[in-house]
Amino acid sequence: MGRELEQIIQREIAAAGGVLPFVRFMELALYHPRHGYYMTDRPKVGKEGDFYTSPTVHPVFAETVADAIIAMLAGSRWERPALVEAGAGTGSLLASVLEQIKRAAPTLYTALQVIVIETSPYHRSLQQQALASFSGEKRWYASIEEAAEHERVDGVLLSNEWFDAFPVHLLEKSGNGWQEVGVAWDAQAACFVKRYLPQLTPAAAAYLREKEIDLAAGARMEANPAVRQVMLAIARLLREGYVITIDYGDTDEGMYHPSRHNGTLLCYRRHQVHDNPLLDPGEQDITAHVNYSDLMRWGEQAGMETVAFMSQERFLLGSGILAKLVEHTDRDPFTSDAMRRNRAILQLIDPGGMGGIFRVLIQRKGNPAAQSLPFLKESQKKDARV
Repeated sequence: MGRELEQIIQREIAAAGGVLPFVRFMELALYHPRHGYYMTDRPKVGKEGDFYTSPTVHPVFAETVADAIIAMLAGSRWERPALVEAGAGTGSLLASVLEQIKRAAPTLYTALQVIVIETSPYHRSLQQQALASFSGEKRWYASIEEAAEHERVDGVLLSNEWFDAFPVHLLEKSGNGWQEVGVAWDAQAACFVKRYLPQLTPAAAAYLREKEIDLAAGARMEANPAVRQVMLAIARLLREGYVITIDYGDTDEGMYHPSRHNGTLLCYRRHQVHDNPLLDPGEQDITAHVNYSDLMRWGEQAGMETVAFMSQERFLLGSGILAKLVEHTDRDPFTSDAMRRNRAILQLIDPGGMGGIFRVLIQRKGNPAAQSLPFLKESQKKDARV
């Protein structure tokens, strides 16, 4: 499988004149229809996969997210509210969210329609299995743009670690200005190697002009101008409601801080982390931190208001996760469900771990009649990590 994708990329490099933009290499490595990392039939998340996510820590994460969604939909005038998840992975997060809505707000659960945005046929099959017990309307689309062509909905769009898997342009600052990283094939060494493109791609050049970024020579950064079209599509899909984005990332201030001189691109394979995306395309995950300043700016241009931006810790605390701690007298941490649940809560809100690394952006379109959003009180507290 890896060898076949390697040959496909080699042919694209040859057709491109010897150097392929990194953004295209990353797209092929992750999303080639047959051999891309996310398109293949194998686990990516959890113990048997390559990385962990917040939903895999414990269902209490999904329960708390569901409580926030219930608050957003409470008192709405919509007859058929929609819950949309983009990049739903195995479907476990969405299934657990729906279970909590069923328990806590059965009338809302009965009225819900579910829409899933999923590129991978493998993940789509897992999602269909995970959502088999939900008897309401369920629809799948391969992209947010496709969904926006066919749907206009009121409700909530949720994504968890979706934007970080978008292919990015890699840019490096030299003494003569910005250069864009490309990928070539070294036949003698039989491996992919870094080469600079003769000039910036139009998308990267436009991004740099818009941002007016001033970094020191030798600095590297990632650019994801394709997200602008995604935000426009979300705004088309969502007639009225909220967008919840949970991912690791930062605003411009943090993304371009000297401590991130080398950028944020990382690779994950069998729970090992490294920074060489050219190794074994299709066999490893490649990610980059999300630039939340872009999401907020482009969202506002598309007609979506920024409601809150906070750490995962603040979001979960404000959404009532501490109320989900369980009193117990158990002593064996290996067999106690209560101890496992309580440990998971502490892990999810740990400011030095998941609670601080992951950020939550809440955007709103229109004037949804939510009664109150409890996490907003937490978002207004001073938080040095956001």
